[in-house]
Amino acid sequence: MLAEERKNRIVEIVNKNKIMKVTDLSLMFSTTEATIRRDLEELQALKKIHRVHGGAISVMPSSKLLYTDELSVLCTKEKEMIAKAAYKYIDDNDAIILDASTTVRELAKIIAEGKKTNLSIVTNSFDAISILSKKKDIQVLHTGGQVKYHMNYCVGALTQNTLANLRVDKCFLGTNGIDVEYGYSVPTLEDAAIKSSMLKSSKQHFILADHTKFAETFMGKFSDFHTSIDYIITDSFLPYFEQESFQSSVELIIAEQG
Repeated sequence: MLAEERKNRIVEIVNKNKIMKVTDLSLMFSTTEATIRRDLEELQALKKIHRVHGGAISVMPSSKLLYTDELSVLCTKEKEMIAKAAYKYIDDNDAIILDASTTVRELAKIIAEGKKTNLSIVTNSFDAISILSKKKDIQVLHTGGQVKYHMNYCVGALTQNTLANLRVDKCFLGTNGIDVEYGYSVPTLEDAAIKSSMLKSSKQHFILADHTKFAETFMGKFSDFHTSIDYIITDSFLPYFEQESFQSSVELIIAEQG
């Protein structure tokens, strides 16, 4: 098989499966992992796929709806690392907001198993409610609102009204895209509106995002890059040149393994 033919097939396979590992592609094409990595780098440069640690994910349209089961299998180790780093910024007696992102869900798991006490937690996520029910020494408030079953969370005017009448110490939000010029974004306007309301209700603002979210844009912008966000917590696979471009406007925290 010619190199161009192989790369075209790789794009088709990645788009069909949403995510593919280098090892699996190497076996499928009976070629070395080094060759597949080179192919993926070239395809990313052409914006045909998005390169991630250990493989590639499909390039998604700006308005594509993403489902929990799709997001949950992406960068799982990185999300765990990011959540562990974020937990260090939570103090006893804090009032915090957790959104419904899969990375923040990992933070909810750590909170449920952790030793931080007297926390008050606001969330629009039913997953977070279920996870946090295991910890009896915290207060949990669900925002209510219109249920979005594909992500197991609430959005809409009722959700925004609840958030508008609250003030918390910190919010921890996920995002689908981070771009220096455009800002922080998600696929839907209603999700963007909820995240914007969460930011307004909080004193300190944390974005939890693995390296695949950088240099990406989606239809619903919920914050400019240079204004609302205080901290981005990401993983060590974010290239150093990208780290430098972000550090002038926000405190960038690199979560390390272990």
